[in-house]
Amino acid sequence: MRNPLPAVLYIVIRDFGTLGLGSSDPTADRDAAYDEFTFATDAGDPVGVWKITIAGGLPVSTVDDTDSFERELQEVCIARGLDWPTVIRLEDNPAMKLAAE
Repeated sequence: MRNPLPAVLYIVIRDFGTLGLGSSDPTADRDAAYDEFTFATDAGDPVGVWKITIAGGLPVSTVDDTDSFERELQEVCIARGLDWPTVIRLEDNPAMKLAAE
């Protein structure tokens, strides 16, 4: 018997430049997804976070959750008196904009 899927999964997608897009393994652990998000922002990589809601073993919704991760990063940096890195979103990446034209 297969293990049931968790109610929520997060996937962090990064743009690695000439290597292309890549992602972490989907995880139910928001803290692990947040760590991947901060690794990407620290490296200056364009990044996006998607939250996948699961019901009955199937995905029922997928939403861009980058805003909540960015807000949390800003709150942590403010609380610790740190400058926060600029979050470059996948859609703001100049190479992605050029490809879309």
